[in-house]
Order: sequence, then C-alpha cells, then structure tokens
Amino acid sequence: MDLAHLVNQIKGDVSLPNLRLRQAKVVVVNVSPNSVDIQIAGGANTLPKVKYLSSYSPTTNDTVWLISFGADLLIIGKQA
Repeated sequence: MDLAHLVNQIKGDVSLPNLRLRQAKVVVVNVSPNSVDIQIAGGANTLPKVKYLSSYSPTTNDTVWLISFGADLLIIGKQA
C-alpha cells in the first residue's frame, strides 16, 4: 500500500462512486416487480423501479431514506 492510496482513502477519490444516504419521496408503488418510483429530494426527475428492503411496506407520498452507490439505489426505510 502506497502513500497516494492512503491519502485517497482519507480524502475520498472523486473518480470512484461514493456511498451516500439520501432522502426521497415515493411517487408510484409498483406491484410487479416489487419496486417504487421515487423523486430524490431537491430533484424533479422520477427514478423508476427502485428496490426496497423487505421490512419496508411502501405507500405513495412516503418520505424514505435510500442508499446510493453510483447508479445503484436501495430504499432502507421510511422516515417516521
């Protein structure tokens, strides 16, 4: 392991995708396949067919938290 690698680990390499926690609103609940269409907070575009954890039961207009890693999205739960 070299010094440049350690520095990039600490500061975060912008060329690599980052794991992010984001807030979104459920716009549509899809029955088959089990997914939802969402709008990420601060955006107007709808992202279709986002998967969610089995412990979450989606409802339209839910405010949810999701993990994003690059283009991969996963809803982890509803905001209380």
